Amino acid sequence: MASFSPTNEQRGCLNLFNTGESLRIEAAAGSGKTTTLHYLLSDGALPGRALYTSFGRKVIDEAKAQFPSGRIDVRTNHSLAFRSVGSRWQAQGRLVSRIPAFQLASDMGWADATFSPYCDQRTGAYFVLRTIDRYCQSLDDRISVRHAAGLGSGRMAGESAKALAALLVNLAHDVWARMMSPRDRMPITHDVYLKVFCLAKPQLGYRLIMLDEGQDTTELLIGLLSIQERCNLVVVGDSHQQIYSWRGATNAMSSFKTAHTARLTQSFRFGPAIASIASDVLLSYCDASLIVTGLDSIPSELKAMESVRCVLSRTNCGLIAELVTHVDVEPHARFGVVGGVADLEKLLEGAAALKRGERTHVSELAEFTSWREVEEASEEEYGRHLTPLVKMVEQHGLPKLFGVVAMVRGNERDEESCKTLFSTAHKSKGREFESVMLTDDFTIRTAEADAGENGGWNVEEGNLLYVAVTRAKLSLDPYACYAATDAITTARALRTANTATATPARAPIAEL
Repeated sequence: MASFSPTNEQRGCLNLFNTGESLRIEAAAGSGKTTTLHYLLSDGALPGRALYTSFGRKVIDEAKAQFPSGRIDVRTNHSLAFRSVGSRWQAQGRLVSRIPAFQLASDMGWADATFSPYCDQRTGAYFVLRTIDRYCQSLDDRISVRHAAGLGSGRMAGESAKALAALLVNLAHDVWARMMSPRDRMPITHDVYLKVFCLAKPQLGYRLIMLDEGQDTTELLIGLLSIQERCNLVVVGDSHQQIYSWRGATNAMSSFKTAHTARLTQSFRFGPAIASIASDVLLSYCDASLIVTGLDSIPSELKAMESVRCVLSRTNCGLIAELVTHVDVEPHARFGVVGGVADLEKLLEGAAALKRGERTHVSELAEFTSWREVEEASEEEYGRHLTPLVKMVEQHGLPKLFGVVAMVRGNERDEESCKTLFSTAHKSKGREFESVMLTDDFTIRTAEADAGENGGWNVEEGNLLYVAVTRAKLSLDPYACYAATDAITTARALRTANTATATPARAPIAEL
């Protein structure tokens, strides 16, 4: 690669790559993993036909712009299956991005009685879709109760939950049969044709496969790549950026048993100050002793700021609260929401439905039967993430909240014109911003949580905090975020006591 000076870690990756054996590369946030893969392809010994693949379209588009033309196929996971399988559904006009629950219920002729006494027609249809989604992400050959387990668990337990799961499996089989029929008009999603492709256990014909963002790869894709014959595999990703288990992603970084493991810990995104808090979060919230190194040439800092480029929230509830606050202070400023406002509008519509005494399928509110239940939950630790939404509804009312969201709709299409951007941590993944402020809705790790007594905590919450703090390039304001400041003080206590491998008592917040 012209004008490229590899680090010692990158040279180590090249040496291991040239052995021709499988390789796992753990790459910290901002450590130049795509550049490293380009380096391997340009300077390494290719064994033959090669593939670079990842789940996300954005990652693939960036790779196409960087990788040497003609030396490697660059394709999304789904495009591997589209030409041979998915195209036939597209030709029939049956391929869609998502299937609405109400549409499925209508197409299948389901009524409330179909799901009685467990739930109504629309909720039941949503559960059937989730059952099929889980099946499509799995290695299993058939839909089973494993794919319906836990659906509706917030509403029922014991024998009722088991009976609902059995019903969902039977109905999912009916839907799947119609999806597979060439004479039916039942629509399918992209995950369905990928599942059909993988069920055939195809050989892709590559001698080298590079899997990027490996931490977010599904069980299904792991299975497909694992059965490839005479093929060297390079898996690249960051185990601590695994934040999509809710959609079937699993930590492929630990699932693949590779001959070699390498690490990229030098971040080119930020300087030492932000690298330090990233290492703190890894230690105290992810149980990882990895030390991220920042570039000395980047003058990054932690400081309280009144104005930042991007405000990051854990939840849509926290995001909308921050957005309303900023609009109140600066009503004429232009603000934008990363990824658009559709999720915020759905959240507000869900709140409105509960206030009318109706159920909602919005994920944040689906377990509740009334707005009063939401208010009560917001006062408990497990419902702490709902507090910003409840306060905003009480203080401003839903009409104003809908108006604020409508005011910023579409602004994300021209981010440069926006004074401040707002994003959830999930949607910020893969992005970077000059300055970032964290809101106080990230989940706090407590001794009770570690003991399994707090349903709001799991290790993915720690990963999400790590993703959030590593979005900043120059300035990070973590001081309004209790979880971030707790991570710092706990890491200090751990290092002082030199007990990084033990489970610590949670350190109290200190003045930072």
